[in-house]
Amino acid sequence: MRPRTIKIAVRLSGFEMPVASVKIQKFADVLTPETDLLCPRCKSKPRWAGGYDCSCCPKCGKPLEAIVVDEKGTVNYKCPEDGWQDPSHYNHWSQLLRVDKATGEPIVQTKYTEAGKDVVADAYIMDLKEFSSIADATLNEYGVTVTEEASARNLRKLLIATKNLGKVILIHYFDTYEERIAILTTSISNRIILKEIIPLNLADIKETMRIDLSGITEKDVAEAEQFVKQLPIAKQDLLYVSDYRTKGVKTKAVTPKVMELESIISRAKTTA
Repeated sequence: MRPRTIKIAVRLSGFEMPVASVKIQKFADVLTPETDLLCPRCKSKPRWAGGYDCSCCPKCGKPLEAIVVDEKGTVNYKCPEDGWQDPSHYNHWSQLLRVDKATGEPIVQTKYTEAGKDVVADAYIMDLKEFSSIADATLNEYGVTVTEEASARNLRKLLIATKNLGKVILIHYFDTYEERIAILTTSISNRIILKEIIPLNLADIKETMRIDLSGITEKDVAEAEQFVKQLPIAKQDLLYVSDYRTKGVKTKAVTPKVMELESIISRAKTTA
């Protein structure tokens, strides 16, 4: 969604009561590196034509000579070293050489993990006060499930630390070619999630606002309670949309599978 101003309001008995006028925009973007994709054989920039075409020899990388071979104007290509050859062709950008546009240095992608294999993720702890100065822009969110009692107990302890001890649990792991940084946390509906954040050196942070709720008084709470009483009660149908995105979509029955850590732990107690 494009940046825009939203005027939050409450509609009651046909009247519109203004609440707040806020400007919204995407919190952060991932910085895009300035790179070039080159032919790995001759280091020139290929031409896109349903794939990546280069005029060099696919064996030695030397320039091919275009030669008309018949009266119809058919052109074949000849390498001074390897003879008649079809020019180099690449089906996918991953077959090309990525280089730093400023220095021309090749950018090598180190493969950290293999597909289908478990990944070891390192857990770290940071004080919430220290973490609050960091821009935790979300990149992706992942649901978390466990099956055995030990994992459930330890996960519960980590989440208690986030809720009651003012701690942030950071998870770091390698995923194929990239490093991932995530926060172990819960959603508003208490689903356990890993919230992957944009690394700070790859984040293009937009202007945002922060609030300090540490100095809240009883008067503040009372005023907030009185204010939200004016808001109408939301029903579940508010969480559905009817715009063009729903056309042609077969809506699945809502049967969320929610696993409770407590049930896993209590089940282990009864079978012990």
